[in-house]
Amino acid sequence: MVSSVQQEDHISPPQSDQVDADLLASIRWVSDPIIRLDPGTGSVGEMFQSKDLLLATLNCIQDGVSILDTDLNVRNINTSMQYWYSNTEDIIGKKCYLVYHNRAQPCENCPVLKTIGSKTPHIGIVKYSQAGSDKGWQELFAIPILDGDDTLVGVLEYVRDISYQYKLEHDLNSIMEQYQSLEKRSAAISQLLMQRKLEREQLEETITQNFEKFIKPSLNYLKTRSDVNEVNLVETLIEEIVYPITKKRSSILDKLSVREMQIALLIKEGRSSEEIAKNLVVSKKTVDFHRSNIRKKLGLKTETGERINLVTYLVSHL
Repeated sequence: MVSSVQQEDHISPPQSDQVDADLLASIRWVSDPIIRLDPGTGSVGEMFQSKDLLLATLNCIQDGVSILDTDLNVRNINTSMQYWYSNTEDIIGKKCYLVYHNRAQPCENCPVLKTIGSKTPHIGIVKYSQAGSDKGWQELFAIPILDGDDTLVGVLEYVRDISYQYKLEHDLNSIMEQYQSLEKRSAAISQLLMQRKLEREQLEETITQNFEKFIKPSLNYLKTRSDVNEVNLVETLIEEIVYPITKKRSSILDKLSVREMQIALLIKEGRSSEEIAKNLVVSKKTVDFHRSNIRKKLGLKTETGERINLVTYLVSHL
């Protein structure tokens, strides 16, 4: 009776019952899987018990089967092994590592050697070579053959081509490595952007403080020494320039054009249309036109149609 596979050789089964279509498309028959028995074998019951049926079954298996002696000489093989190593002559009687792997010494971590040493089954994964060149990867099952005295007389070597699965796993590992690399880069970029945002906020705060601390007092001083209208115009222009940084305006006022914002700031100070027209060197009709547009853009009407005071609104939002 064959003992169980050693724990260190255990290979986890697939976690899904779904078959990949590409995997199915990659499968090819090694040989025509037809079993024909000699009519002289006997009854149907005798046919099912015959050695001929067993040998024919082994030859129909699409995986490779070899019988090795304890010196690693190949004693028998099935059709799949003959197909895989069709370029190699006289396989029978030669060392498995020579005919299967073109090596002068046994393979490293050879599961067959482990089985010979322990008389227990082992599993391994080895490279598949043919005519001196690597073709892919094989999963190799080594099963001990014991006689009636429990003496090891040989090893059954069962070989399965896993090149496609191995490539998928290798490609998946490569993708995961790239993904992890991208994650690290993304984290570094996010950290850099956060640092830039903090620096920008600090710059905006500094400019805002300097504007309030130095520019405003200077403008107020100039109003006592120079033409107030001219100073107010300069103040309006300065506020318009620094607004993208200070952002002290209500977002609703972003709807206004530069000229409308200039007029809105002057209206906030209580200037009449005539005073604004003189200050900006435009006609009163132009100022009234802009006042009307400002009211429309700001939606300064109640649900009942009542007009909201423009000056009051601007004082609250500017």
